Amino acid sequence: MKSWKKMLATVVAGVLSLSLLSGCKEDKKAESASWPSQPVTIITPWAVGGLADQIARAMTEYGKEQYGQPLLADNILGSGGAVALTEYLKEKPNTHKLILGGEGSFAIAPLSMKVAYKFEDYVPIINIYSSTFVLLANPKVGVASFDDLQKLIATDKTVKIATNGTASSEAMQVAALFTEMEGKFKIIPYEGANEALTAVVSGEVDFAVTHASLAREFVKAGNVNPVVAFNEKRLVDDVYNLDSVVEHGYDTWMTNICAVFIRAGTDQAIIDKNYTALKAILENPKLQATAKNIGLTLDIKDGAAVKAYIDSTIAKAEKYSKLVK
Repeated sequence: MKSWKKMLATVVAGVLSLSLLSGCKEDKKAESASWPSQPVTIITPWAVGGLADQIARAMTEYGKEQYGQPLLADNILGSGGAVALTEYLKEKPNTHKLILGGEGSFAIAPLSMKVAYKFEDYVPIINIYSSTFVLLANPKVGVASFDDLQKLIATDKTVKIATNGTASSEAMQVAALFTEMEGKFKIIPYEGANEALTAVVSGEVDFAVTHASLAREFVKAGNVNPVVAFNEKRLVDDVYNLDSVVEHGYDTWMTNICAVFIRAGTDQAIIDKNYTALKAILENPKLQATAKNIGLTLDIKDGAAVKAYIDSTIAKAEKYSKLVK
């Protein structure tokens, strides 16, 4: 009799467990199906007015059409993006907040400063753009080419170089380059690539590393001299005809990416919804015209491609950090 009752209790417990599991799955399906149930926000971890901020704000104009909810833009500044990415850890999976990030956020920041987050805390959704960094000189420094830079370094002068924070690919690449060239330098951190550009234009610093696209008009006007491109090949367009670091025998470069991330653990259905919506926004001809006007090259890639690229830059950054040390 006791054995029969024990068997019945086991069966009932099993049925209840299956019901609870089934209920959880149904709840998750319902949450994914109804997402987004409120406005979606894209957080930019860098300064207002920079390329990432400009394109994020332009994207918000088309959010309602793709999400069925408003798409908002927000900025959280500090430590080259580390403050925002750390703050974002408070978000739970399936959050309505997205965040921008790139190779500097995950490959370089953990090597140059103590951060509370890991790459595994985020899931890449889509890449927005890719950009080449350039080294710029204030004209008063008298450096207008890589040969000029080598001559300046030979004088043993310590130069000031503006970058977007210290935990960034800009800072890591230029520090690695100057270290290999045996040059004396001091990194001066700013809150954003646009602020670093302003610093070199004003003469507050000798050099700056920023996006080639962001500096175009200043190069055309002669406010700054482009010195070298942090790329594997020469940078040639209607403004630039610029040597790459690789042409001079240095492997100190990374292509900058700006991608959209969400909290790890988010349902795949929600990740897919975001990818579909953001891809449609980026493919909108009006948005593409805006990107062209601000000098951005959109480079749409899925989350798997973003992950593969950042994984590769993690290895590269570790090599650079040894050079700098």
